[in-house]
Amino acid sequence: MTLARETLLGPAYFRHRGLIARSRSWTADDIRRYEQARLARLARRYGAGVTSKSDYRSHPERFLRWDLPPLTHTVRTGGTSGQPLAFRADVLGRRQKERAYLFDIWADAGYAPHDLRVVYRGNVHDQLVRFDRLENAWNVSPSATTEAQLGTLREWVSQLPPFFLHVYPSSLFTFIDLVGEKLFRRLPVRGVLAGSEGFPAGERLRFERDYGIRVAHWYGHSEYAVLAYCCRRCQGFHFYPTYGHAELLPASPPDADGLSRIIATSFNRIGTQFVRYDTGDLAVAAQGACADQFTRASSIAGRSQEVFTDLAGRKRALGTYVFGIHGTFWDHLRDLQFVQDEPGRLQVLVVPSPSADRAEIERTLEHRLPMVRLGFEYVTAIERGANGKRRYFVSRSAGPS
Repeated sequence: MTLARETLLGPAYFRHRGLIARSRSWTADDIRRYEQARLARLARRYGAGVTSKSDYRSHPERFLRWDLPPLTHTVRTGGTSGQPLAFRADVLGRRQKERAYLFDIWADAGYAPHDLRVVYRGNVHDQLVRFDRLENAWNVSPSATTEAQLGTLREWVSQLPPFFLHVYPSSLFTFIDLVGEKLFRRLPVRGVLAGSEGFPAGERLRFERDYGIRVAHWYGHSEYAVLAYCCRRCQGFHFYPTYGHAELLPASPPDADGLSRIIATSFNRIGTQFVRYDTGDLAVAAQGACADQFTRASSIAGRSQEVFTDLAGRKRALGTYVFGIHGTFWDHLRDLQFVQDEPGRLQVLVVPSPSADRAEIERTLEHRLPMVRLGFEYVTAIERGANGKRRYFVSRSAGPS
């Protein structure tokens, strides 16, 4: 990476790179002191109780600090875990900070800043592929990967120089299916960068063994409050203490499987301050020991891969088409669920908002999912499980084997 390009990463990037490097040698007591000093300051300003999405939705001004447009802007979470949340975030510093930690995680797969990436996640646009010069990344649009375009996709990807493949765990295997197993094995894939979902037990290690490609894996969420990397030594998830503070508290009501709630406190200085925020995600508490002293979970629960069958009989990762919607689309609805009763068709259950534009909802999803027939049903509520969560995808059809 050239000095000029490195400089463009910004001062917050270098500050956090330094924090990450120092924290690697901290003891458990060092980590506790660092986190407690920040937690105490936040508790004095915002209180020490556990908060939820409803607190930030009902009283957004209570948790705001240094909200100075255009230095801050509105960010929306995705809607796959329930009603989206809009909050304020730092335009420049947050992005630089995020790069510092993601690049640290991606380094486990051999990635260095500004290495070439091919991204097959939620980046939907009208072209099959589009180049982002700032990111040095080719974005493959999932909605454009129809059967008619697969020949073009295969020809294009076969001509690329060595690259890192940036995916969801589920979209990794969809990508392999789209380009074809034999071609994928010949591609110069230097490493895989896979986040936002979990791998089924043992699948990441099996992929690395079968393909000889290293995978960097992590847990994060749209509110940017905590971030954890998957440890190659213990296979658990370690939370960076300098990114934010993670607590693992017993589920309420108690979970039969002994799962814990992930409670997150952000250490961001500008915009919405998430303080002891119940992320809605669950984790399995860590067992045994690891050389890394960071707070650790054995696994993250509820980030499963959801796969539907399209009109051609292909298995596709639903998250690739839904996770990437972060705009005003979610203002039109309160909840959403996809149901597959037969291959090639998805029934979409929508709880609309009072000001919903139903035509906009349907137009957006039909644009993103042209390889499947969609039916829409507008309902007042979507059934939730015993733990209070609702599944965003339900399959009642196994489809072709």
